[in-house]
Amino acid sequence: MAKTPSARQKYRSLSRLHILVVEDDRLAREQMGLMLSRFAGRLSTAADGIAGLDFYKHERPDIVITDINMPHMDGLDMAEAIKAMDKGTPVVLVTAHSDAQYFLRSIAMGIDGYVVKPVEAEALLTLLSRLGAGLLAARAEASRAQLFRFTLDINPNFILTCDGAEVDYVNRTFLDFLGAPSLAALKEGRHTGRSLEIDGRRHAVADFSWIANIGARSDATHQAVFSRLDGEDVRQRTFLVSVAAFPELDRRILTFADITPLAEERRLLLIRAATDALTGIANRAGIDEILDGALRRTAGEQSALAVAMFDIDHFKVINDTYGHPAGDAVLVELTGLVADHVRAGDSLGRYGGEEFLIVAPGTHLQEARRLAERLRLAVENHLFPAAGRVTISLGLAEARPGESAAALVARADEALYRAKETGRNRVCAG
Repeated sequence: MAKTPSARQKYRSLSRLHILVVEDDRLAREQMGLMLSRFAGRLSTAADGIAGLDFYKHERPDIVITDINMPHMDGLDMAEAIKAMDKGTPVVLVTAHSDAQYFLRSIAMGIDGYVVKPVEAEALLTLLSRLGAGLLAARAEASRAQLFRFTLDINPNFILTCDGAEVDYVNRTFLDFLGAPSLAALKEGRHTGRSLEIDGRRHAVADFSWIANIGARSDATHQAVFSRLDGEDVRQRTFLVSVAAFPELDRRILTFADITPLAEERRLLLIRAATDALTGIANRAGIDEILDGALRRTAGEQSALAVAMFDIDHFKVINDTYGHPAGDAVLVELTGLVADHVRAGDSLGRYGGEEFLIVAPGTHLQEARRLAERLRLAVENHLFPAAGRVTISLGLAEARPGESAAALVARADEALYRAKETGRNRVCAG
C-alpha cells in the first residue's frame, strides 16, 4: 500500500523559496508566519504595505502574501507596485473582504491568488505550492534556455535560427566575426563590411537576403565565402553551410562550419588558451576577455558593472599540511560551489593560484556585497575534501565611467588586501 506523503513532501517546492507575509494584525501575522515557517526555505514578515514594499525592493522574496486593509499603504497598492517592478512575482491576497471591486482590481493587476479569512492552512499551502512549483519550473526553463543560448554562443561554428524567412537569432561567434554588437545592429548595417558569396552568388550580409537561397532540406549543404579587404589583400574564409529544418514549426537552423584549416586550428588553440586546465572555468586570459567585453557593453548601455576578487584564506597552510593534490581538490570543489551560487549572467574565472574573479554585469556595489556575503557564508559552511573547513576573503569594486579593466581589477584587489589585513573571512569594497 502506497504511503501518504507527509506535509513536507506535499509542499516541498516551498522549501526552495523565500516567502514574505505582509499583515498588520500582529496575531494573524505571527500565526501565519509560524505555520509557513515549517515549509518555506525562508520566511519574512512586514506589518504594513510600506514596510512590505521596502522589504521587497531590497530582498526580492519569491512570493508575497498580503492582507488588503492596512495602515499607511494597503495591500492592493503594494501589490500593484510589486507587479510594476516584476510581473513574475506571485502575489496572494488574504482578506475578509468579498467586495467585487477588490476582485476586479486584483484581476486587472494580475494577482495570482486570493484566500479568504479565516485562512485554512491547507488551502493556502496548496495555492502557494502550486505557485511555487510554477515559479521554479519557469526558472528552470529560463535556465535551460540560457544554457542553450550559452552553448550556441560559445560554439566555434556560426549559427543562425530562422522563423520562417526572418532571422531571429545569430550566435556570438558569428556576430564577433562580422564585427556587430548585436543582431539588431547587424540588420541596421553596423558591421565590419565583409562581403558574402553563397554558392558563387554575391549577397549583402546585413539584410540577410541570402537566406532565400539556402534550401529548406535538412540534407542540403552550401558553400559560403566571407571576404574582407585588409590593406591591399583580400582575406577570405570559407564555410560549409548546413541546414536543419523543422517544418512543423516553420523554423530552420543554419550552421556555418569553418573549413579554413588554419583558422579552425587557431580557434581551437584560443579555446584552450582561455580555459583553466584544473577547474575547467575561464583562466586569467579568458576572464580578462570577458571583463573587457562586459565593460564595453556597460559603456554602451550606461549600466552598472561590479567585480569581486576573492581567494582562499591560508591556502599555503592547506598545501603544506595536506599536500598539493589536496589543495587542487579544494580549488576544484570551491569552483563548483561558487559556480552554483553566482547568478545567471555572472562570469567566474581563475585569476591565478587560489585567486578568482567574478564579473557581474548590471550590478551595483550594494547588490555585489549581498552576493559576496552569500558566497562567503556558503564557503564557510561547506566541508571541503581533506581540508575540512575553508574560508575566503573578497574584495569588491564597481566600475566607474571610462575606467579600464586593469584599474577596476586593481581596486578590487586592493579591497581584497584590506579584507586580508583586517582579519580574513570577510568582504571589503574598493
